[in-house]
Amino acid sequence: MLGRILDILIPVLLLGGLLAYLALLAIGLLTGWHLPYPASFWWLAATGCPALGVALIYWRGQSDGPVLEGEET
Repeated sequence: MLGRILDILIPVLLLGGLLAYLALLAIGLLTGWHLPYPASFWWLAATGCPALGVALIYWRGQSDGPVLEGEET
């Protein structure tokens, strides 16, 4: 069950976060709208989603990793 949820959640976090980051960047460049990076929740959310997706990929790779010879569970 968790594996199926992660199959859906990881690409959503990666692609959604990257698209949100690019959208904020484009809005800032086209309109001159300025969001100060450390103080803005939107920048934090846009960069945190892909980071969480990468962390989940790493965690899943560790838990689903190959079983070495003699370590069968």
